[in-house]
Amino acid sequence: MPTTINKKALIVVDVQNYFVNDYTKSIPNKIANFIQSSKFDLVLFTKFVNYKNSNFFKLLNWRKCLCPPDTDIHPVLVKFINDNNLFKKASYSIFKSDKLVKSLKKSNINQIFLCGIDIDACVLSSAFEGFDLGYQVHILKDLSLSHSGKKLDSAAFEIINKNLEK
Repeated sequence: MPTTINKKALIVVDVQNYFVNDYTKSIPNKIANFIQSSKFDLVLFTKFVNYKNSNFFKLLNWRKCLCPPDTDIHPVLVKFINDNNLFKKASYSIFKSDKLVKSLKKSNINQIFLCGIDIDACVLSSAFEGFDLGYQVHILKDLSLSHSGKKLDSAAFEIINKNLEK
């Protein structure tokens, strides 16, 4: 019987200037320390970039994250970025980035570890979609927050505990 090799990817979701505020300011350093002390087959980063034809803009009337410096990855994490591991998205889920999905498939990743900002939106949406796509999904709660505060963190943790954890 063939052995299944567990290949793991850490995916850092949207830790960019706009989302780092007084509430989330500890996240970039915590993630940087985690990256330096951990071993993953792949470390990937996403950044949310809004645009004028998006539903965020048209339906939610949200006019943020259209360009730098809002869309720039937080300076603490820039040293981990290269041309092959940063993926733009204009959606909640990371899996809407075809390039990211191709990178996971090319590396035969079957486990994903998610962290970043916002645990109540993009991290959570990515976790659900990753689960539906057949990945073993782990959300690193100590490395994930909502830039909108503790109330949304608590709601997201409750949803995660109910739907994604044993």
